[in-house]
Amino acid sequence: MPRTDATASTTCDARTGRTVRRRVLRTAVAGLTAVAALTLTACGSQEDALKTAPAKPFHPAAETAAGAEPAAAGYHSGQDDRAQTATTRRSACDAATMRIVAKRLPRPVNHVLLEATNTTGTACDLYGYPRLRFDDAQASVADLPESKPQAVVTLAPGESGYAAVMTSAADGSGHHGGTRTSLTAGLPGRDGKGSVGGSAHVPLPGGSVYVDDSAWVTYWQPNPSDAASW
Repeated sequence: MPRTDATASTTCDARTGRTVRRRVLRTAVAGLTAVAALTLTACGSQEDALKTAPAKPFHPAAETAAGAEPAAAGYHSGQDDRAQTATTRRSACDAATMRIVAKRLPRPVNHVLLEATNTTGTACDLYGYPRLRFDDAQASVADLPESKPQAVVTLAPGESGYAAVMTSAADGSGHHGGTRTSLTAGLPGRDGKGSVGGSAHVPLPGGSVYVDDSAWVTYWQPNPSDAASW
């Protein structure tokens, strides 16, 4: 039986409806696919941002060498300090670069105080006792062994060391005494021998002093009171 127009119209409308629904569904699916792709891309970006770099091995020595803060100024290890001490050992004071003066002491009687001042720009050590000769004496004035200090006297630039000289016995027990008008002083080296820088001429207080064979000189002291106490 031939289809009527109404039937054809109904069939067309049904097909058209299915076609429209399919198009809507395809559009919806395409939209969902795009949204899903964007979501995955965003999630991937967040995951990448949250990912940490692979761990690197830690080497303390390398870190210290490459990025450690430099040591504080003036700081050295004990080993470095010992090495520096060994390489910067002080030299013996040189008579040619020292200023040596003699002053008469009011007490004890018959005593003269020697003052040796470091006039250089570096520290030096005063070893032993000064080698003193009055006038043209063949031998140096004897030392007073009991006056030897516990440590060598070190003089920074501008500092002074002191030694006392008993020129004659107060009780008159000395012999071969006489008036002396000149004095030379030598400074021994580390080994206690010789005279570093030769001998220095030391003006006598008042121009002269009475000296006999009982005269002696103390070891170098760090202050005048220690020297005058003998």
